[in-house]
Formats: sequence, C-alpha cells, structure tokens
Amino acid sequence: LLCLVALLGISEAKIFSRCELAKELVKHGLPRQDLANWVCLIESESGRNTQIRGGPNYDGSYDNGLFQINDRWWCMNGKPGHDCNVRCEDLRTDDIRASVKCALLIKKRQGWGAWYGWQNKK
Repeated sequence: LLCLVALLGISEAKIFSRCELAKELVKHGLPRQDLANWVCLIESESGRNTQIRGGPNYDGSYDNGLFQINDRWWCMNGKPGHDCNVRCEDLRTDDIRASVKCALLIKKRQGWGAWYGWQNKK
C-alpha cells in the first residue's frame, strides 16, 4: 500500500502531440494568434516533453519543463521563488498551468528573444 501511495505522487513525463499541446496552451491562456510561435518554441526547447530538465548551463543553472525556464532567474528549487515565484519542480509536470503563467511573464518582460530555441527556429 505504501508503494502505491508513493507511485501516485510521481508524475509521469507527458510528451504532447502538436494538437494536444495547442489545445492545452489555449486552455491555459495563451493567445491563439501567438500559438504557432509558442508551439515552435516548445518543440525547439523541450520536444514537447513536460519533464525535461536541461543543463547545467555555463553558469551552473538548469532549464525546466516545456518552456525550459531557467532556475537562475525564474524559478527556485524546493520552494517557490525568483521572478515567477514558483518551484522549478512545478514546471516539470503534466499540469502546465504554472509553466504557462511563467512563460507569459518571461515573454512580457523579454519578448521571444528570451528563448534560444525560438531564435534558432525563426
């Protein structure tokens, strides 16, 4: 029974199809007119995989989840923090609400240029 409880707490990696991803992004507030850019960005950054963790980067930081959100500036490991006030672990689950909210903040502050994956796919 204890093993079953432990397994229920573990989130499986979700690799979205393009259509699933588009529906989820709109559902969580991304504007339809930007959908092609967001899908392109996510495909470049994470391959549509919710649990991917990239790095270490040159500065020792790591990138998290679909949008590869960096833990140096935007999220904190183990507790909510940095500019998105979110745990990095919460950016690596199949519930993408926190990831979308943080990605919208990043885009508002820095534009599409904040993501190398988007820059390289233009």
